[in-house]
Amino acid sequence: MARSRRRYDREFQRGYRGAVRPYLNMLREKGEHVVAAAKNALKEGVDQVVVDAKSRVRVDTGRLKESIKAVDVENGAAYEVQANARNPKDQIVYGQFEEFAPWGHPFLMPALEAHADAIRSNIRQAVDEAIQRGS
Repeated sequence: MARSRRRYDREFQRGYRGAVRPYLNMLREKGEHVVAAAKNALKEGVDQVVVDAKSRVRVDTGRLKESIKAVDVENGAAYEVQANARNPKDQIVYGQFEEFAPWGHPFLMPALEAHADAIRSNIRQAVDEAIQRGS
């Protein structure tokens, strides 16, 4: 499990974070207002993913649900959705077990998958509108 999890993390980071800077540079050529429009559309989409993930997670004590949040990792150009609740007894972060263990109940990836197309579409639309408006 650990080996596949690390591979997944590298692929995810390479696939998403690695692609952020070239696109930001391309958008900056159009103007900072275009970058701002893309970032705002992304933030709105990430907020929807957080709400959806919270609706999908199993609730025993509520700590895991409360811990789901979006963290800005690239000045608004990329976010991590985290679920980092800890077991108070031994301080184990158990969100990853709930998401990835064979007996778990995934909640983060299904939420992201449910909104990914709409997020991309909303970003494209926001960028197009910002370009048409100009500075």
